[in-house]
Amino acid sequence: MSGEDKLLRVTDINIKKFANGRAHFTSEYEVKNLVIRRGLEFHLQIFLDKPFNESVHDFDLQLQLGDKPVVSDGSLVDIPRVKSAVLDDWGFQVTQSDGTTVNITVNTPADCLVGKYKLIITAITEKVKDHKFQLKDDIIMLFNPWCKGDAVYLEDEEKRKEYVLEDMNEYYYGSSYHSGRSFWYLAQFEPVVLECAFYLLKLSGLSRSHYGNPIQIVRTLSSLLNSEENDGVLVGNWTGDYTGGKSPTEWSGSEAIFDEYMKTKKPVKFGQCFNFAGLGTSAFRALGIPARTVTTFDAGRDKDASLTIDRYYNHEGDVLSDMEKDFIWNFHVWNDVWMTRPDMPDGYGGWQALDPCPQELSAGLHRCGPASLTAIKRGHTYFNYDTLFWFAAVNGEEVDWIVDENGKMKVSDIDSSSIGKKISTKKVGSFGREDITKHYKFTEGTTEERAAVLEASKYVTKSRQLYKNAVKDVKFVIKPIEEAMVGNDIVFRLKIINQNKEETRKMFVTVTCYSVRYTGVKVHKILKQKDDMEVKAEEKDFHKVKISVDDYRDKLTESAALTFFVMAGVYGTSQIFSGHYDFVFNKPGLNVEVPEKVKYKEAFEVALSFTNPLAKKLEMCVFTVESPGIEGHMTIKYRDVEPNGDILLRVKMIAKRPGNRQLVATFSSEQLPGITGMTAFEVVQ
Repeated sequence: MSGEDKLLRVTDINIKKFANGRAHFTSEYEVKNLVIRRGLEFHLQIFLDKPFNESVHDFDLQLQLGDKPVVSDGSLVDIPRVKSAVLDDWGFQVTQSDGTTVNITVNTPADCLVGKYKLIITAITEKVKDHKFQLKDDIIMLFNPWCKGDAVYLEDEEKRKEYVLEDMNEYYYGSSYHSGRSFWYLAQFEPVVLECAFYLLKLSGLSRSHYGNPIQIVRTLSSLLNSEENDGVLVGNWTGDYTGGKSPTEWSGSEAIFDEYMKTKKPVKFGQCFNFAGLGTSAFRALGIPARTVTTFDAGRDKDASLTIDRYYNHEGDVLSDMEKDFIWNFHVWNDVWMTRPDMPDGYGGWQALDPCPQELSAGLHRCGPASLTAIKRGHTYFNYDTLFWFAAVNGEEVDWIVDENGKMKVSDIDSSSIGKKISTKKVGSFGREDITKHYKFTEGTTEERAAVLEASKYVTKSRQLYKNAVKDVKFVIKPIEEAMVGNDIVFRLKIINQNKEETRKMFVTVTCYSVRYTGVKVHKILKQKDDMEVKAEEKDFHKVKISVDDYRDKLTESAALTFFVMAGVYGTSQIFSGHYDFVFNKPGLNVEVPEKVKYKEAFEVALSFTNPLAKKLEMCVFTVESPGIEGHMTIKYRDVEPNGDILLRVKMIAKRPGNRQLVATFSSEQLPGITGMTAFEVVQ
């Protein structure tokens, strides 16, 4: 036998995808690659051209991440052979050899780089390294919330299932008084999501040495999920004009957005905060980082870092929009991600707030966070990243100013509890809203909450002393408006209580109603009404303003939201009241009907239906359908719908993966966008 014939050669490698996938909780990924999580061992089966002889044969294993990998940054790894399993380090063992087949176990450290590795195995015969075999498909390494040594370790198994493995999500919209929910298909196991996440990391120029650091990973991705820099994924648009793209409410999940972006490598049009948060949850879960989508109602946007959200009125009760820099969003949606914070003192790990919505600049890029929820709650606004902005978003103070004709300003009212209400996320293990306000701030008005505000105020860029007016004996209370379907009349009510025991009080009340975007930006004035009233001593009365469907019919924005601004004053005194109330009309739900059980790889029918609640025709109608385990995502144009008419669409789909699945669908039209629905079903073999 010639010398060359004696040399051992690798002919193939079995990546044991099923067994490794089950052990690493990666079986759902729809890729042909081996997907593993760092900090765990994985198994390979090596096929040889001749029987393995322990006395003369051996292997070298090498992993390479990216172009021109080097040992110094962790992108080039020579894995040593070890006699026994090693914890939290690289190493491989030969666990079994049977003729031309060898089984090996590979150990990985919990802090190695995340990404796509090339695997190269060199066969050794009598210390001669002759033949190299490269695995055809890259091995994908992810973060590991099941491993205690990983920075994203999450102890609770049910939370790991929810915040890493659950691929159907929901977010909340509307106002703190009138909220609804929409469903979102995360698609983190679809090939395009991981592909896009790794593409964006490379596009960002982030040093490979940071690929193992979840803080840097989420901060980097959050700036590229929007398109403001480096032609990232999604273009933000809050104008109401979506010519050349899709209305943000047309999207029903992340897959379609990522898919379009990766096909064109151009920003996708258009999105708003709930779309960006959906993309964030998808990308972070795909990489193994626990993530959740968070909705905050009455979220403050403090543009001047004062920790106050300032509104300006004239004496007639008109809002002085040209003076406003700050806004209160009816709702805002962002991400929480779970990780340790070695860059901060002990106790600040856990949930971190992160916003990929392109509203704020952080270190020159459109991103915000990650900021520790513990730091936000305690008012420790000096910690990274952007904690001062986050504090104002959930615990700022709303200040109303009266501006006279000479430009002189005085405070009319201060509300310390109006910002940051009903902070919400999807429940663990089921659909429905979980209130997580206590994660972000102490209970309003408590000693702890006031202390946190005082602590945060030490670090603002400007400081001013604000005083409330003197004691008031007339109390004004805005009463919640009863829920109403879009297309119906509503009545706004202001309760007036005269607490003076002797005198009748005369007063003026000015109510101005605007249609608004959910960001708080005013679009159309619906109505302005000023009335004088009289309330006797120790009595109460109501000031009522009716808004008819004719008043708002052609003035609503896609969020179907109205804001009422109130200015009231008591004659003969210095008592002034100002306030606002956000109202959102209900929209009909989209009925989604699917057989309870459908057969794997066979076509089944989906029926989508609802009734137009408006006495006007719906035009430019579009349905979208997305679901895990279903072939592709669908966008279907639909005919015009007559006033108060019924809508029914039937489509055929094919199940590509067995198991319990959900399907989410949306309907949008020019007159009535953002109708959503979801249903669950089982795919059987």
